[in-house]
Order: sequence, then C-alpha cells, then structure tokens
Amino acid sequence: MDYIWQSEMFPKFEFSKQKIIPIIQKFAHDLGEFNGMVIGFPQELKLNLFAEILVSEAIETSGIEGEYFSRDDVMSSLKANLGIKNYHEKSRNKKANAIAHLMIEIQKNYQIPMSEELLLRWHHILMENEKGISAGKFRKGTEPMQVVSGKFGDFTIHYEAPSSKDLPKMIVEFVRWYNNFVDVDLGKIGEGIVLSALAHLYFETLHPFEDGNGRIGRALAEKTLSEKFDAPIYISISKSIQKDKQRYYNELKTAQRNLHIDSWMRYFCHILQDALLDSKKVVLFTLKKTAFFDLYQHQVNERQLKAINKMMEMGENSFIGGMSSKKYISINKTSKATATRDLQHLVEIGAFLKMGNGRSVAYEINYEK
Repeated sequence: MDYIWQSEMFPKFEFSKQKIIPIIQKFAHDLGEFNGMVIGFPQELKLNLFAEILVSEAIETSGIEGEYFSRDDVMSSLKANLGIKNYHEKSRNKKANAIAHLMIEIQKNYQIPMSEELLLRWHHILMENEKGISAGKFRKGTEPMQVVSGKFGDFTIHYEAPSSKDLPKMIVEFVRWYNNFVDVDLGKIGEGIVLSALAHLYFETLHPFEDGNGRIGRALAEKTLSEKFDAPIYISISKSIQKDKQRYYNELKTAQRNLHIDSWMRYFCHILQDALLDSKKVVLFTLKKTAFFDLYQHQVNERQLKAINKMMEMGENSFIGGMSSKKYISINKTSKATATRDLQHLVEIGAFLKMGNGRSVAYEINYEK
C-alpha cells in the first residue's frame, strides 16, 4: 500500500486522544477569552474585526497556492459582502472577489449540512473566473492526479490521488462519514477540533478537483469548527500554515501514507491553536485602535485620518518604515508643506511618535497614551 486511500481500513484513522487533550483544553480556554472580549463590541466594530481576520485567511490561503492579491482588493470585497458602511463596491479583481465570497459563504452558512452539492458550490464560487478549469465539477479524465515538484523530465511524485472514476463513490462515502462523525469523549470543542483535522486530511487525500483543493480543504476545516461549535469561528488557519509551509506539506505527506496519524493530529491541533492566538491579537489591536480614536477623533482632519487608517490597516507595527512625509503626500495627494504641518500636529497632540532625524525621520502611531 502506497497511500491510505488504497487501504481496506480507510478512513479508519488511528491516533492517541490523550496526546491532544492538553491542546484542546488550551484552545477551549482561549476561545472563551476571545468570545468574552468580543461579546461587548458594537455590531459595526464586530464586522470590521471579523473582516480583519478573514482578509488574512483569504490572502494567505491563496498565497499558499502561489496566487497573491492586494489587501485592499480583498478587504473591499469582504466588507462589501459583510454589508459594512461605506463599502458597497467590490474590487474589480474577480479572483480576489471569488476568494472573499468563499470566505463569507463559509462563515455565514456554516449550518448547511455537508453534501456533494455544497462542495461543488464552493468550487464554483472559487473557480468561476479561472480559464481552463471546470468550475463546480469534480475532476475527470484517465490521467492520474499527482502532486509533483521538479522540472520536466525530473519530477518527484509526492502524492497520487484516487482515480477520477473512483471519485463518485468516494465522495459519497466522505459525505456520509462527515455527517455521521461523533466523538463524545472529547466534548463539543474537542469533537470540532478532531473533525477539522480529520476532514481536512480526508479531503486532501481525495483531491477531487482539478485545482483549488487546498483552498477548499482549508475552508472545510474552518466550516467544521463553526458547525460543531454552532457559531462562526473567526481564525486564519492558512496564516498559521504559512509560517512553516514546508512542515505542513511534510505532515500531510506522511499522514497520507499511514492511518496511524498521531503526528498529523498534534500538528493540526497546534495550527488551530496558533490561529486562535493570532485572532486574539487582532482583538487586542482592535481595542487599541478604538481607544486611540476615542482620544483623537475630534483632533484630526480628514487627511490625517486617512493616513492613520492606512497605517492601521497593515496591523500593529506592520507599516514598514513608519509614516514619512513622502508617504503622507502619496496617500493624500497633498503638498510637502501641508504634509509636514499635519505630521507635526499629530506629534504635538501625542497621536504620533517621531523617530529618527533629518531625511530619515519617520512617524509611528502612539497607542500607549
């Protein structure tokens, strides 16, 4: 047997529950803290917070596949889909719109039962603007579906999926397995985490589409959590995977060759835990931003507000090099004199911190006042 799908025991995965209980307990604790922090947020602030988390997932899940979108394109599409004020127009980038649409679909309709039709709908949303791809259809043809690397004539085959002729039956079995999955031993949160890890592995093993399997498989892992928790779960699994993408591929490759998957389960549970911690950081940053605007919103003009929002969109400490006069001029299409005056005013009121001297002077947002 080369791959687990060839085994008569598939999909009877074997792993030690005891080894993942500490991670499940930590996840449950952190999820409680996350929900506690968010529960008092006004609806508009909640939507903006969720958009921040979802934009990371949309960008990173595409980046894993070598497809890169601008943050502005994805954010505008997400906010338009979420119905956030002043975001009624989606980006003109159809592919960015597609991944944003899929992210919203997963979160808004997590209660829809798993089915073949649902998987095809997700694929159609993701791939309808891709040339040469049969959007909303499982792969066909006689050629084997292989995951390879290397150059022509010197390929390394990392994985070979089931043949397309076997897919109809295997998809039916997957849907039945998913909808009947129960694990009362680990509680509601543990059951969700375990199913998320197993469903992602199972789906990637089937590799049922010509393209988009990774993105849909990661969306599936998030849908599973929301479905089992009976509430949307806002995390970016892909952002956590991207931190060490090669390990993800190695763990997946190993798990697809042996039904004893202790390593995979520990790995994927840690991915979920890391993703939740990242979401908690976004919440804390949102609280900082809210406190900042409560203090300064009546002391800044529209130009200053536009520059501040641009810096904050990149996340805390992520506006590389800080704000400079040149960047301020570019953002606001204003004169150097106006930029200098605006920036100096922000320093005087305590909203900005001045860093460096002369030509290297830059400004950072002061969240600590």
